[in-house]
Amino acid sequence: MLRTVVIFFKYMLIASCCLHITSCESKTKDEAVDKLLGELKVEVNGTSVTVHQARVSKYPMNMVWEGYQRPVNQTEIANFAYFDFKKNAVVKITSSEDIKDCKIRPTEFGITPVVKGKSVEFTLTEPCQFVVEFDGHHEALHLFVNPEKLTVDRDANARYFGPGIHEAGVITMRSNEMVYIDEGAIVYGAIQSENASNIKIVGKGILDSSHMNSGHIVSLKGVSNAHIEGVILKDPAGWAAVPYYCNGVTFDNVKLIGFWRYNADGIDIVNSSNVTIKNSFLRTFDDCIAIKGQKAVYDKQKIIENIKVDNCVLWNDWGKCFEFGAETVVDIIRDVTISNCYIPHFTMVAMSMQNGDRGHIENVRFENISIEEPIKENAMLKDEPMDTSWWGKTIGLGITGTQWSQDNIRGSINNVSFQNIRHIGSGCTGVDLSGYDKDHKVTNINIKDYYVNGTKVTKTSNLIHTNEFVSGVTVE
Repeated sequence: MLRTVVIFFKYMLIASCCLHITSCESKTKDEAVDKLLGELKVEVNGTSVTVHQARVSKYPMNMVWEGYQRPVNQTEIANFAYFDFKKNAVVKITSSEDIKDCKIRPTEFGITPVVKGKSVEFTLTEPCQFVVEFDGHHEALHLFVNPEKLTVDRDANARYFGPGIHEAGVITMRSNEMVYIDEGAIVYGAIQSENASNIKIVGKGILDSSHMNSGHIVSLKGVSNAHIEGVILKDPAGWAAVPYYCNGVTFDNVKLIGFWRYNADGIDIVNSSNVTIKNSFLRTFDDCIAIKGQKAVYDKQKIIENIKVDNCVLWNDWGKCFEFGAETVVDIIRDVTISNCYIPHFTMVAMSMQNGDRGHIENVRFENISIEEPIKENAMLKDEPMDTSWWGKTIGLGITGTQWSQDNIRGSINNVSFQNIRHIGSGCTGVDLSGYDKDHKVTNINIKDYYVNGTKVTKTSNLIHTNEFVSGVTVE
């Protein structure tokens, strides 16, 4: 059992493969990729909806950053569309080729597609974000069904981007400013703000960083009271949306798509507190949502607390869906709640803590999480095939020095609960818990109502693995 945990965390060390990328090249945006289904047409109640394309990861292939970007043969083109919800709306998708099989994920949404030759139809009962798959997960269609109205109205003095294409470059926001990206707008650029307060980035359009060779799509440093709602964030150069030493940031109904470049995380919460992510969709290459402490900003904020993630759909093509670490240069990470989330696809670990530095992680709750199919095919680290036998792990909590550790002090993990966890896909490899030594342990872990394909997991199950530096584990 100990050997299993050691092997698991050995591979955890190479899961992300690199720190934040400060520069990269993008040479593949306009290169063609063969389509299995040809062009797709989407109609809602008989009205056509614009279908956009995004480059995504094709296989889980990664490497330690060596200054160049992923080759195009590791990627593919996926489609996405967005529209406002109408009660009992009928969605019709038409392909130029016959549709043999169709599945809508998350499956727990209960959206049943009806295939009719070259088309598929289904009915929607509420706003949501989901994936339509044709003969497997490749080249999927991502649909973002918005509430009819944003909860934030456009300010009269907002920096406004209307329907059409805008080459904006880097947009710098100051206190009390709003950027409004309207439906039908595609804004090529990125947004940054530092030492500001009361900023808003809202709308239903697309903020696309594919023309940028470095930086985040949204970079917030020392910002208080930021609200990001409705927008689609597409094709970052590395980490996408990053609050550094911020206080009070909300992401609501934000959609992330077009992640294919090395180290393309979704939302990375770095030395920040009072952050909420809700009603959002994240398909990322690397970790979807990460909570990190970095040495460079440790003196600015030494505690991460009050983090809430609720009602989100997450798909990652490498790494983890929820990740604490691997950099944890803070004194405490505490009071984190992750609830009502759905994972249609992932690779290594769905819910992960890699405590690689001094941080004490405590009082964390995962509640009502649905996990589906892991992706393992053609997994490579540079030129070497990956051992994916341990991939598909539901939970992995570990304290260990990693290649990303920024100090030589180890921390702890205490009082973490997992309730109503449903792993309903194939290839589940269970739970791994691993402390560092007798002074740096994993303690007081409660797992309640954990099901794998409908079967409740007990403490004696061979799906639960621990080492000698773990104590106080209950499985109910």
